[in-house]
Amino acid sequence: MIKNSREGANKQVISSQADSLIKISRIWADFFPANTSNQPI
Repeated sequence: MIKNSREGANKQVISSQADSLIKISRIWADFFPANTSNQPI
């Protein structure tokens, strides 16, 4: 029981970290659109 709950908590932490990484990458894409698109400046 303890091991299962601990694994579930780890999965929640990993998913929250992934969500924050996605948000950060979107913010970086807003700052640097040239890096995410092939259109010339």
